[in-house]
Amino acid sequence: MAWDLVKGPVERVPEPGLQRRWTLHGTGHMLGLDVHDCIQARAEAYVEGTLEPGMVLTVEPGLYFQPDDLTVPEEYRGIGVRIEGDILVTPDGRRNLSAALPRTFAEVEHWMAALAG
Repeated sequence: MAWDLVKGPVERVPEPGLQRRWTLHGTGHMLGLDVHDCIQARAEAYVEGTLEPGMVLTVEPGLYFQPDDLTVPEEYRGIGVRIEGDILVTPDGRRNLSAALPRTFAEVEHWMAALAG
């Protein structure tokens, strides 16, 4: 789906700094015992380290539009959209642990309706 938020070629996207304005967090982090609040989680082991089999990380790109952001259409103001994937590093590559979760608008709506009974 094209939202047409930035006009012009894709190379232009970083120019206005909108990626920083609309992405209020990083694009992922490790999962497990060393998540968010563990002082033992060192950047050299994770951010600057090498992925090894058995490690699990989340990949969570997102866009967050502030209610008063006039650079986006009114219908997008005040909402956030994030699609998160949890990835297990395997000896042969990776396994997407969240692959079975709904991703599209229609899939999420269907899933939510089924939960409501």
